[in-house]
Amino acid sequence: MWFEGDSWSRRASAARALMRAANGLGSRGVESLWFASAAAAGRVFQPNVRRWTSSPPERVLVIAPHPDDEAAGCAGTLIRHRRAGDIVRLAVVTDGSRSRALGFDKTAMAEQREREAAAAAAHLGARLEWMAFREGEWSDPEGREAIDRLLAEMDPTIVYAPSNIDFHPEHRRVAEVLAATLSRCRRKPEIRIYAVQVPLTPLLTNMVSDVSDLEASIRFVFGCYASQQGSLLSSLRARRYAACFYQGNGLAEGFCTMPPDLYIARHSRPLARFKPMAVRAWTDPLTLIVGMTERIRWMNTT
Repeated sequence: MWFEGDSWSRRASAARALMRAANGLGSRGVESLWFASAAAAGRVFQPNVRRWTSSPPERVLVIAPHPDDEAAGCAGTLIRHRRAGDIVRLAVVTDGSRSRALGFDKTAMAEQREREAAAAAAHLGARLEWMAFREGEWSDPEGREAIDRLLAEMDPTIVYAPSNIDFHPEHRRVAEVLAATLSRCRRKPEIRIYAVQVPLTPLLTNMVSDVSDLEASIRFVFGCYASQQGSLLSSLRARRYAACFYQGNGLAEGFCTMPPDLYIARHSRPLARFKPMAVRAWTDPLTLIVGMTERIRWMNTT
């Protein structure tokens, strides 16, 4: 019969390939619609945000829960800092060993991701601090001690940080540990929250960095993380949405800036539910809607 043996296998494979192609084409069409919607919303609301600048020599510390979070959230802006003459230090808290990519075991994955982080840091012009905490197996006191040591050693003027506006438990945990560490130290760096897969949305974004001319460099940094390409795709799309909304040229990175005291206060709130951006663009508007109430509460936390 026509459906037996290799013939059926070939037909099934061709059908799957056709469905993937249709999904990709449909997703790109939906992206165009979302981009146009973001641009229209920006023209209507005309958001008033601070534009990124630097007054070197700034001392910039990036706290990344996993190797690649800094790339997803602020790669272009970190390159801007280095080109302005600022000192940049990248602290990767966990080894990312729980990633299921490539079929590696935990040890091999940790080694792979350390190599990837080193390559990315070199292109960013950042000094890498590999804390090497095994993902999901470290204690809060260990994290506080390590971060406190970095703060004392570097005395940063700016800290790029994760937050509880996130779905990933390790991202949230690192943010809470950072907040606890800041609550016990005298240093008062400016905190700049970056988004990984959950957008801050215009409700919380108060600083925008136009990185349109750095797309090739950003893509190169993404390419350093060979094991994490799928999860990084959506962050490039997020940059395009931000550029559309804030009337930029092509790519923009948005941040929520605040003093340490406000960062501490906002991380004393109970955890809320958020939706990350997926590889495809179909459900992107839901990432803005899910968790909107908590974003509004954050705005009102003083």
